[in-house]
Amino acid sequence: MIAFKFLFKIIVLLVIIALKEGLGSEMLETWIDQSAFFRSLLNFGIFWLSLNVVIRLTQYIYRKRKKLGHKYSDNVIIGLRNIYYLLTVMASFFLMIGMFGLHPKELLTALSIVAAALAIISKELVMDVICGINFSFSRDIAIGDYVKINDKEGRVHDLNIHKIVLSNNNQLINIPNSSAYFSDIINYSSKENFCLNMELDLPVSVVNKRQQLDLIIQKASRDLVPEMLINEIQIHLSKLTKDTVSLSIDFNFKHADKSISLPKLKDKILLEVLKMMDVSK
Repeated sequence: MIAFKFLFKIIVLLVIIALKEGLGSEMLETWIDQSAFFRSLLNFGIFWLSLNVVIRLTQYIYRKRKKLGHKYSDNVIIGLRNIYYLLTVMASFFLMIGMFGLHPKELLTALSIVAAALAIISKELVMDVICGINFSFSRDIAIGDYVKINDKEGRVHDLNIHKIVLSNNNQLINIPNSSAYFSDIINYSSKENFCLNMELDLPVSVVNKRQQLDLIIQKASRDLVPEMLINEIQIHLSKLTKDTVSLSIDFNFKHADKSISLPKLKDKILLEVLKMMDVSK
């Protein structure tokens, strides 16, 4: 069925190319050259069919090499789909202006001021498209991952050219690609090591209880985060003043998980340190 679709598209493409060349008839060729509408329509058909065949063929070969199902989509498949949509929209724009006998170069020159204004107005949309293509080919997130973007979290339902769609409790959350790109993203489905750093300011009096303090920080962290997720916790003295001591705590986890929350870790550690200080009074 897939092979038949490819063959059909190629046949239609060859027919359109032959039609544009006039099918050997000088009269038909002259009429096509004089008809801006029909010439633009044929150019669009050739471009769109060629693009469709190339993108679909690339996706087919990629799925075969990766041994993926026909309906399976990963970031590469989505990225190719987004490029296809973007180029199709651009081609549709040139089709419309070509139907009125306008050449793109002449139109852009005549409307340079309007084009500049439109570029400023549509800056966010353009940024969303660029960031969307970047997300499509990156390994940061993929469909099916459970992620947290700023204060929004959920499973990635869709990655398209304009936004990321999260699904959480049967609700769909739309996040513009540009907003997500410049935000902190936590991927709880990531299988790679996950590291966090915490800066903790405490009274200078705790320096004399450094060994006890390290044990409390280790215990408080393991009470909040499952032991199986923790690779290592390193505690360093980063700054010492007359009244305060600053600790830098590096957390190295086996992978990201919903139970890992830097604010909660900080609150838990501070609570346990305060308990230690009250006991020592």
